[in-house]
Amino acid sequence: MNERHFPCEYCDTALPLQARRVTLTLQRNGRWYIFENVPAEVCPNCGHRYYDGPTLVQLERLIEEQADQLRPVEAWAFSLPVEAL
Repeated sequence: MNERHFPCEYCDTALPLQARRVTLTLQRNGRWYIFENVPAEVCPNCGHRYYDGPTLVQLERLIEEQADQLRPVEAWAFSLPVEAL
C-alpha cells in the first residue's frame, strides 16, 4: 500500500498508518466469510482499516471461485429487537 499523506477519514488524525495483518468478515448472499491475515493499513488513533483495491478484488474472487476450499467455523448470532435500537 502507498503511504497516505492525508488525515484519517474517521478521526482526522495525521498519524501515519500502521501496516498490519487483520481478520476481516464480509457478508455475501446471506453467508458470512471470515478472512484471516489480510493486509491492511490501520489508523493508530481510532483503528479504522484501509484495504487496497487489489486485496479486495482477491477476497471477492476467493468467495466466487474457491468456496470448496473453505473450512467451517462455529459462531453464534444475536438479533436485537428493533425497539432496543
